[in-house]
Amino acid sequence: MSSGFCAGSGAAQFARQKGPTTHRRIRGAGTVALNAGDAAEFDPGFITRAVQAEVFPYTTNYFRTGDGLAAALERLDTLWAVIRSAGQSSAAHMVKAREAAAMLATSRWMYRSALARTESRGMHKREDRPALDPSQRHHIVSGGLDEIQIAVRSAAPHPLQELAA
Repeated sequence: MSSGFCAGSGAAQFARQKGPTTHRRIRGAGTVALNAGDAAEFDPGFITRAVQAEVFPYTTNYFRTGDGLAAALERLDTLWAVIRSAGQSSAAHMVKAREAAAMLATSRWMYRSALARTESRGMHKREDRPALDPSQRHHIVSGGLDEIQIAVRSAAPHPLQELAA
């Protein structure tokens, strides 16, 4: 939570330094809750609670296993399909709907990345993969909305590793 708070504070400070947005074009990421059409809007409170039900339990998010992550991800992907096909949110629900969509997108990136890291490293602990795997000393980058992509980026050697060599 503290890293999210720090990232948000840093983003807000950066935006304030950039000044008013009247001279820049702003575009949203994704179209969830913005789609006009005949479909009904989704309930952002329901989606928020459903995402929390997948990411709050220690049995899924702290005591991680491949099977547990995959099951949670399947439920999160189903939720994404629901909100992706929903209609435009009302003015009263728009901010909460976009927040719920962001929470859902983040949870899908998080669990796809966790499945891609088949080891325990740092704060990422896998009950079914407790050992550190030296061949996985890399960054995992995730992105996308409808389809999540995972990429591996090499990590620079740690300064202490260079001293030991």
